[in-house]
Amino acid sequence: MSLPRPLAALAVAVAVLAFVSGPLVGAVDLTRATPPAGAGQADVSVESVPDGQIVLERGRFGAGRYHLSAPPAVVSVDSVEGNPVVRYTIDIPELWTTATSRYALAGRGGERLRLRPNPLGISPDRIERDSYEATVAVWLRTGDRERDLVQRRITIEVER
Repeated sequence: MSLPRPLAALAVAVAVLAFVSGPLVGAVDLTRATPPAGAGQADVSVESVPDGQIVLERGRFGAGRYHLSAPPAVVSVDSVEGNPVVRYTIDIPELWTTATSRYALAGRGGERLRLRPNPLGISPDRIERDSYEATVAVWLRTGDRERDLVQRRITIEVER
């Protein structure tokens, strides 16, 4: 039993490609290595960070946990080299809680990013006041350096 001509040609092409890209020859690299997260440079400007709009909302449906509700921080990204990382945090020291999200910037030059904190749930037993002081920050990691682009002290209201 023989293979139809187009299928036989495809099989030969796959075999040749596997051989030249394999460990014995290595003449063709089929992988596109992404630089490690944080390695590289970028021009990042912060357009906005939320201030008075961040609240702790009580969950519904019997759970009763409080959830952080925050509009996104917005940044503009240009001149990306490598894979620098932007980190967005909302830190509530009195509750020993920080919501953090990270965004790798490889291939994102010329984009506007809307940064959202990762979801955060807090037990109702820990909520004792109607508001808490917090810090909203946006950081840029390039190589082994991390620098703050913006830090702002805010008050987070508790919605019961």
